[in-house]
Amino acid sequence: MGRGLRLRSRLHRRGPVPAARRARRAAGHRSRGDRGCGHASRLCADRGKGAVHAAAALAPRRRGAADRPLAARRHALAGGAAARDPSAAEEPRGTACATLAEAAAVNVFALGSGDAFCSEGRGHTCWLIEDDRGLAAVDFGATALQALKRLGKEPQELGAIHFTHLHGDHTAGWPFLLVDAVYRARRTAALVVSGPPGARETLQALWSACYATAAKEPLPFPVEFHELSPGSEKQLAGRSVRAFAARHMRPPHVALSLRIGEVAFTGDTGSHEGLADLFRGARAICAECTNLEAGDEKHLSWSELRSLLPKVPVLLGHLGSGPRAARAEIEREARTLGLDVQLCDDLDQISLW
Repeated sequence: MGRGLRLRSRLHRRGPVPAARRARRAAGHRSRGDRGCGHASRLCADRGKGAVHAAAALAPRRRGAADRPLAARRHALAGGAAARDPSAAEEPRGTACATLAEAAAVNVFALGSGDAFCSEGRGHTCWLIEDDRGLAAVDFGATALQALKRLGKEPQELGAIHFTHLHGDHTAGWPFLLVDAVYRARRTAALVVSGPPGARETLQALWSACYATAAKEPLPFPVEFHELSPGSEKQLAGRSVRAFAARHMRPPHVALSLRIGEVAFTGDTGSHEGLADLFRGARAICAECTNLEAGDEKHLSWSELRSLLPKVPVLLGHLGSGPRAARAEIEREARTLGLDVQLCDDLDQISLW
């Protein structure tokens, strides 16, 4: 499985927040001196046409030689065949394969990796999917809009948001996204939104509570709401979205885990038998890991996850202080169990395939 990730002795020292990092395939490492960086953009006077950010965007955080990337995967096999020059007869086929591979590429960004308390100074957990269908977010907490802009991602290119449940650390970024869309970006493109029953009413109330005057006016772009219950499956923004029951809220409130395409997202949940159904057939998993040890019925711990996880790439978020401090030990133990686990930090980028 390769070498373990470095455990930094102190997190978020004084000064700027560390630049984003990117977990890349084992065959594709570059040295530290070969890292890319974001390009500075100018702030235009016209807010409707302005740059996403007045300062340079942070490059997604990339791993150095001492970091362990997720294993490359091609047709479900770790690693991949060495590159070679195709013959003239093979060239069209090679071009077609390259096009298919590019179209199928899936990147996941950890816009935030912390729990509801922003433990260790991390943002609320929010996952950003980037594929050939564009951008989609899973949850959108209070720190998500800032994280998008720090990565240089235009928020108005976000085509869908899928809320797992309606707690504030997963929804509070909604009014900030709307006010940015209405007053800065002048958004016109449709936005697809899904969530558990009651999502539409809750999100409208949040918008009204934060920006009462703006909320009285119709939005200048369509919002397509879909309320999902456990067992629902829909095609949303070009992706298959399946809803599973999560163990996190008391009835009548509902919390969901989601399968979006081939990636499973636990959302906030305690351990329960239904997680096996969520994980079955997934090619990658984005899971919460709030605690080190079991004992919290509404959140997962590493002691529970290590016996539940299949042998596919696993990204852990919603990290409390305990798992964050034990990051190196957790990843080392995962390797001994044959698991491919990475504890995420804010602004991490992971190329899944």
